[in-house]
Amino acid sequence: MELFTALIWILVSIIFILLIVGIARYAVDSSQTSRKLDTLMKEVRDLRAEVRRIEQSKQHSQHIIDEKV
Repeated sequence: MELFTALIWILVSIIFILLIVGIARYAVDSSQTSRKLDTLMKEVRDLRAEVRRIEQSKQHSQHIIDEKV
């Protein structure tokens, strides 16, 4: 009987912890800061892609100049 009671307490504790984790995760996911961070990360990715594109076009134009000389 004691083993059964201990297993029930462990199960209830696990459910309680999962509930708290779920509430905390929902609060973080729905916060304005999280949305702003997602927007900022997207802008950084776009800027990196633009920088790469500019660098590639510079390298391409240098090759054309080198070939003409």
